[in-house]
Amino acid sequence: MLPQSAVIKGTSPQTIGLKVAGLFVIERNIKLLSGAGVKKISLLLSEDEKTFFYTKIARHLENIDAEIAILEGKIPSDGSIVIPSTILLQQYQLQNFNLYFKKNKKNYEPIFNDEMFIINSKHDCQKAEKILSDYIIKNTGGFIAQKINKRISIPISRKLANTRIHPNYLTIFNMLIGLASSLFILLSVKEGNSQLSAYLFMLMGGFLFQAASVLDGVDGEVAKFTLKVSKIGGWLDTISDNTTLLLFLISTSYVFYRFMGGLASIITIAVLFTGLALMLANIISYLSKYSQSGSLVAYDKEFLQKLPQNDKLVSFSLKMKYITKKELFSLFFFLFAFTGKIYYIIPLAAIILVAAGIILSIINMKYLKKFWEMQ
Repeated sequence: MLPQSAVIKGTSPQTIGLKVAGLFVIERNIKLLSGAGVKKISLLLSEDEKTFFYTKIARHLENIDAEIAILEGKIPSDGSIVIPSTILLQQYQLQNFNLYFKKNKKNYEPIFNDEMFIINSKHDCQKAEKILSDYIIKNTGGFIAQKINKRISIPISRKLANTRIHPNYLTIFNMLIGLASSLFILLSVKEGNSQLSAYLFMLMGGFLFQAASVLDGVDGEVAKFTLKVSKIGGWLDTISDNTTLLLFLISTSYVFYRFMGGLASIITIAVLFTGLALMLANIISYLSKYSQSGSLVAYDKEFLQKLPQNDKLVSFSLKMKYITKKELFSLFFFLFAFTGKIYYIIPLAAIILVAAGIILSIINMKYLKKFWEMQ
């Protein structure tokens, strides 16, 4: 069980100003301890370190829940966590406290390893940022996200984290890129377009939608680097993603109807949006009632993955879930746009979304209430 108090010992006045991913290391550790549930954090610092703390760091800690106190004299033996000020600490290490800390007399000290070490130089800061980046990559998304998208977004996120920009601003910016993609798709069927200009508009629309998918991770990555993850941010990201997707599907459906015409195209479009609405309704119903997160990913991690794997429908949904991930279908959209036939994606998307909506509805009705009664 995580202790309710912690002591952070200064290492030297030369290292207290070191930063990792935009945060002073001691600031980062205070926020991590507070976020994990530690109620009192005592600081044992030299006079120079105290001065730096009050002038540069204290103002960034105004909204944390823990009480911060300056410790004078020796460290009390009261069952506290005792860590150096510039240790690389991560959230999962506090969540699995007994694996990463050991008792020394009456207090608890970290078990140092390759991912929990004291940061003494800028080289160590770079090493720490790489460890944090690798952890995000390892625990986020599928093959395309890990091998392509994250390799682009992570370096951008590391730069932006140093500016202390709020992740929500990045979410809004990415939504504007997504909206621009829909506009270009609509411009591809504007009257008077030459064949070349129509193709270029369609290509740009597909490219921007793919760019929005790649950059979609930036806000979440910055939030994780700077410890600003919140349910409001998760909901804003969800709204942004789905607004972008909805408008892109509307614009592409309009292009589909313009090229194909007839009752069959109208029915296909109706099936598409019915399936999308059904799928999102099931996920959002879970998030609003049972989750502390506003991210669509939470539905999979917190619910689907914990259901009985011997249920064929659950097993099928877990195997097929990757098809509905933005990282995959945005790439498909771009590839179809490259051919100049982006509207051909509509019938395929209609089949996938209506199937997903029906499957999730059955799973929710079968397991949702029962699952949370057992928690």
